[in-house]
Amino acid sequence: MSELQRMIQARNWMKTNENFLETWHAHVGYDLNLFDRFESPASVEDTASRFNLSSELLQRWVDVGVEVGHLKETGRGKFKANKKMIKYASKASSESVGILLSEMMELHIPTLLKYPELLESDERLTYLSEKFSEIVAETSTFLEKAAVSPILKWVKKEKPDAIIDLGCGYCGYLSSIHRKHPKTELIGVELSPEVVEKAREKVSSHIDIREGDIIDFLESYDGKADMIMAHNLLYYFKPEDRAGLFHRFARVLSKQGSVTIICPLVKAKHGAAFTAAFNTFMTAHSNLYPLPSPDSIKKDAKEAGFRVAGMKPLIREGGWYLITLKKKK
Repeated sequence: MSELQRMIQARNWMKTNENFLETWHAHVGYDLNLFDRFESPASVEDTASRFNLSSELLQRWVDVGVEVGHLKETGRGKFKANKKMIKYASKASSESVGILLSEMMELHIPTLLKYPELLESDERLTYLSEKFSEIVAETSTFLEKAAVSPILKWVKKEKPDAIIDLGCGYCGYLSSIHRKHPKTELIGVELSPEVVEKAREKVSSHIDIREGDIIDFLESYDGKADMIMAHNLLYYFKPEDRAGLFHRFARVLSKQGSVTIICPLVKAKHGAAFTAAFNTFMTAHSNLYPLPSPDSIKKDAKEAGFRVAGMKPLIREGGWYLITLKKKK
């Protein structure tokens, strides 16, 4: 009986892994623009020759694609990509989500596969922010689509004259704010030179993008802002340092100033599975830190002279929340 149960369990795991095959196949297709190569019916041999690819390995990728429904055989040894894959896994498509696959396959999964040796050695990896800065900046744009509307509502309500976006990436939030409120002074701070260069090419010259460290900026800034955006930021700071970060926010804010924070939260109502996995990824690195909880946000905010004005889910499945803080009167 035990051998039968073992076989059943093995089959169950094999079925579970079929979903991973789809993810792997889509990632390879996105990375090498393969779905575009098969937008019209094409043979493996011609495609491999034309784009200098291994014919044998491309055939194996095509075989998997047919089995998972990403490709179909059209006859005479030719294959064509599913329209959905061209739409969602092509670099040329404005609706592509392929960069999320890149982050998962190139960053998160390799880290999790190293977990056994990390558990035994109690060592940590070093997160290479320079290597992954552009991927992270790109994936952040997906979160912006869910968050930009409530951020604009907050700006409309608070009417800030000056806004600082810390870790601004490609300045998606600031660009949206500028379109609605062109007279608002906007400053973006970003550490990665490559991201800053691309951002300056994309956005209005009315947005002041500054390259540098967030803490250095906050300590040297001699103006007064009415709003600070700290999105996808807290897990770069040790839990014991976050109250100090909030104190720095308070120093550069006007009397009625506010802060918007976007972050996954542990011990919150939504997204427990995702935040548990995300926390695992963070803890595997020496320079990334555990996610905050609602209670720790409230505690650190209170210590720095803020009150929590709101804490609402943005993406429930991922445990992403928008937290708004107001300076206490």
